[in-house]
Amino acid sequence: MMERRIAAVLAFALGVLPVGTVHGQAPPLVIGLTTPLSGLNAAFGQGLQHGAQLAVDRANAAGGVGGRPLQLVSMDDGGTPERAAANATRLLERGAVAITGVHGARSASAVAEVLAAVPGGAPLVAPATGAESLRDPPKPGVFHWRAGVAEEASAAVLHLDTLGVTRFALVTQSDPLGDSGRERMEFELMRIAMRPAIHENLDPGVAPSSVQASMSRVCAIRPEAVILVLDAVLARAAVAAARAQPCAVHYFVFSETGAALAVPQADSGARHPLAGLLVTQVVPHPGNARHPLVSEYQRARAAHGATPGSYPSMEGYLAVRVVQEALRPCGREVSRACLTQSLLSRSFELPGMTVQFGQAQRQARPFVEITLLDGEGRFRR
Repeated sequence: MMERRIAAVLAFALGVLPVGTVHGQAPPLVIGLTTPLSGLNAAFGQGLQHGAQLAVDRANAAGGVGGRPLQLVSMDDGGTPERAAANATRLLERGAVAITGVHGARSASAVAEVLAAVPGGAPLVAPATGAESLRDPPKPGVFHWRAGVAEEASAAVLHLDTLGVTRFALVTQSDPLGDSGRERMEFELMRIAMRPAIHENLDPGVAPSSVQASMSRVCAIRPEAVILVLDAVLARAAVAAARAQPCAVHYFVFSETGAALAVPQADSGARHPLAGLLVTQVVPHPGNARHPLVSEYQRARAAHGATPGSYPSMEGYLAVRVVQEALRPCGREVSRACLTQSLLSRSFELPGMTVQFGQAQRQARPFVEITLLDGEGRFRR
């Protein structure tokens, strides 16, 4: 009995997942998910969980990985970095081979610190954040599938430039995402010989009166486009304040914020207050059945009774599909170290796309497209 306990302790320290059987069946490969299932970003977190579970169920219907089923263990962090870090520790104790579903730069950074302290490391796969501070320099064991702020800013400026916009306003917030957004937007504008006509910086959680004052200063210079590198709460307040006075024609937010703002109105007959908002997206449109991966995702949804799709759900689905494919080369000798090495050194073919991280630990050619929020709160490509 003592020998078994020692072996179990050593297996946890090395990140090796047991290959014995439980009641005649191979034990599951646990994928841990910590995400905001409550709080301001609950809709985003619930979407990530929804998509991740669809991918797990699809994999298990096809026999799992190496003859072992996958199991998604989800925990609510409420969008708080401290809770996300504590959840990551508990998920590792439960044998999680990887962590995913982490939303936001601060939570992703906190979870990355926990995983880096594990002997041999443990991978954080596809955190839902575009912050460049997590990408440059690369944080060990953090694998980014989604585009970062650099790619989103480039796509935003290119789109607005093709519309003939020459007068830009930039509104950011004081956090890793906002800092990255300011730096990259200024760089992208410099490439077309422009600079923001005005830059306003907000502290997260500021009073509505401060948002209104900032937007009054922005609107006073009559910009053609306002780039908002803000969370969903601040972005909603900023657009409302701007539209209450003569201001810009175009308003632009990045993907993290856009997905949280697209919640349909309770009154289905009411026009969405953010209709016309331009949003960068970092995964294919969940309704674009012409994309092979989306078609696969839609079939997985149909197997669950045609459950609703969304951008966060699509992102969660893709994250687990990446983990699934990266586990295959490990066979039955599954460990966190093997999964990490597989992610670092191999490319993976998913329907309609190739995933490859390499030593930079980010997808070589990330997906970005521009969408528009319509009057019913739906994204149009």
